Amino acid sequence: MTSLNRRQFTRSLLAVPAAALVGTGLGALSPAAASAAPADWNAQFLALQLNGELMHQTRAGDGSWQPRWTEVADGTGTIAFVAAAGIGKDLHVVVSMDRDAGRNPRHCFRNGADGSWTAFSEIPMEGGPMGTTSLAMTALNRQLHLIATNNGTVHHAVRNGDGSWQSSWTPIRVFESVSDFAITRVGTTLHVAVLSEGKLFHSIRAADGTWSSWGAVKRAAGDIGDIGAVALAGVGAALHLFAVDGSGLLQHAVRREDGSWRPFKRVAVFTEANGTLFNLTAANVGGVVQFAGVHLGDRSIKHAIRSADGSWSPVGTVRPTGLTEWPQYGLVLAPTAL
Repeated sequence: MTSLNRRQFTRSLLAVPAAALVGTGLGALSPAAASAAPADWNAQFLALQLNGELMHQTRAGDGSWQPRWTEVADGTGTIAFVAAAGIGKDLHVVVSMDRDAGRNPRHCFRNGADGSWTAFSEIPMEGGPMGTTSLAMTALNRQLHLIATNNGTVHHAVRNGDGSWQSSWTPIRVFESVSDFAITRVGTTLHVAVLSEGKLFHSIRAADGTWSSWGAVKRAAGDIGDIGAVALAGVGAALHLFAVDGSGLLQHAVRREDGSWRPFKRVAVFTEANGTLFNLTAANVGGVVQFAGVHLGDRSIKHAIRSADGSWSPVGTVRPTGLTEWPQYGLVLAPTAL
């Protein structure tokens, strides 16, 4: 597969052929520490517009939103892909640039104390994907864990707690092609899901850095037809997996602490009217799952919350004030502490 550009990536999300493949993975996962109350956490949103401009919005723990989206100015060119993760109060962002041949993705962060942004700087690592590179990222133990690909080989990179990057990328799997992927923390482990040739694969990175074998989600959680996009969130010892089914509607499955799966089930609050989605994103924000996606029809951003008891809030439309174009090619949600 040649380097993905944003339009190719979006088309692949909306037209992935049927099937589904999940990780045999680990057995019991280490439970996460008790989460703080949702009011102690902010949900940070990044939206990549059609013109390559990156926009930022915050939903506070009390449910209030900032008055408008604001641009993340970088002065480096047109952004093609974006990933984000929160560490404490700070929001870390990694981007790849359109036609940025021969260069690694770039990193910056938003200082949670004053809202200021650092400049983007190229990640100083060897042996990884360069140029227009699709990305996903999460945080664990104050480290950033980044996965990236532009040719079917999924690479893993680590930024240490002291701000240094490990010296080289690690290839974790070669696929014939990759149309979407996601990464999240579950307890002390990392979970990765990859869509390749219509099949959804899943693997787990243990606390000692070893990866499990890759397994088939379809085999573990059921067949939902053509899968168009995927998102992950970890809450406690459970993995929450979201996927767009063959009808374009949202499905949800859960991998339990003992490694068993609760099968896919349609998320009822996302109907045919509001739930034909792409660019999915999800995160554990203070012990509950916040979920968002871009509506295929009008390109509006839809948002809902799954509570700890399994109930869902009504689906809302995120106010677009400040956006100059509807987000087409990237939507990211990450938690930060107050």
